[in-house]
Amino acid sequence: MLKILICFFFVSAAFAQRLPSPQGSYNKGSILFAQQLPLEGEGFMRLFRHRNRGFGSLEILNLIKRTALEMSLRYPMRDRMQLGDIAKMKGGRISRHSSHQNGLDVDIAYFRMNGMEQLPNIFDGFNEDMVINGKISENFDLERNWELMKALHRYGKVQRIFVDEVVKREVCHHAISIGEHDEHVEVLRSLRPFANHKHHMHIRIRCPDTARKCVAQEETAPGSGCELL
Repeated sequence: MLKILICFFFVSAAFAQRLPSPQGSYNKGSILFAQQLPLEGEGFMRLFRHRNRGFGSLEILNLIKRTALEMSLRYPMRDRMQLGDIAKMKGGRISRHSSHQNGLDVDIAYFRMNGMEQLPNIFDGFNEDMVINGKISENFDLERNWELMKALHRYGKVQRIFVDEVVKREVCHHAISIGEHDEHVEVLRSLRPFANHKHHMHIRIRCPDTARKCVAQEETAPGSGCELL
């Protein structure tokens, strides 16, 4: 019995050592033993597959899978979550980004009213702007995108969701109009206006408790930020 327990201990320790481990920060980091997200799953699909940037931490992959499943069950027969870059197999710098280096970031295309999905191997990026001349597109599915943002917070330790300023403004107005502002201040707080996010949102989660070499980003200011728009 003692030999069995000792063997179990060492096997468990070896397995734990090979769990994905984010290292460093979002813009100066890497990831050990990253896991790869499948090209497709229940409620999601990966874009830009030729880039081979579908690797990440367990936390970000579980967040994607659980959120996608909920959205597909709530809105069947609609466009799936369309995912852009997460990270390279070992993390580190990648083109088109200053972050996405330690497996805790993922890009997600905004949901569309017309339910169209982008072809997975288009090279140039997300193919439809949802902010045009300073106004939200009629094709921007406000209800589903708000539900997506809330679901992401339910299934992961989301710290920031980078969006276009117009997107944050419209989401704030929507949350207020349906009486959900006060209940979801933390979701609204996480929406950070940032340039070049007219066609997708960029999700960033906090360092896992087990990732001792992960460098946490500073917290955002308290409050929803809706009053500033």
